[in-house]
Amino acid sequence: MKNIVVLLLKASVVATLIFGPIFALAQSPFSQPTTERIRIDFFRIPEWIEITKKEEIPENIAINIVDDEQMKIHVADFIQDGEAIPDLMSVFKNNVNSHPTLFLIIKWHYYLPGANTEGDYYEVHAYGATSGAGNGVASLTENKRLSEHFGSGFEGKKEGSVVHFRFKDAASVRHDLLLIEPSRDQTP
Repeated sequence: MKNIVVLLLKASVVATLIFGPIFALAQSPFSQPTTERIRIDFFRIPEWIEITKKEEIPENIAINIVDDEQMKIHVADFIQDGEAIPDLMSVFKNNVNSHPTLFLIIKWHYYLPGANTEGDYYEVHAYGATSGAGNGVASLTENKRLSEHFGSGFEGKKEGSVVHFRFKDAASVRHDLLLIEPSRDQTP
């Protein structure tokens, strides 16, 4: 009887050593999406930008507009590129030619020692409101012309040369919006 008890104790220790870490990983907070909200009031009051980070392979962030009734309007998704994980640097609204426009500035950090490159790659995206096709539900579409105007670029050391990107924050985008000619069509 004593041998059976010792054998069961050894088996439970082995099972704990093998299955314990697996159970801990299944319970890990990294497997659960994390959500953050920022007040935006784009379509109506109150509304928030909801940023959901999913730490899975590949890591990604989903950006939606959510109102107090939990109605969601999808804005965009951004995914991991190699080792570089997307990060929302800025989200803001601004009127462009009297139309409310939502701006997102996303960055990915790159460290590529073999290419003598380290820095942040930025993308600026602009979205305008569109009405639903007969169903009355509002949505957003990317304003390609405005997104291309601000574009994307690298800040840091790229292939051994120091490079800079102008539109890394809301202030630089808003300043440039003041310089855009009013006659230029910025609608989606």
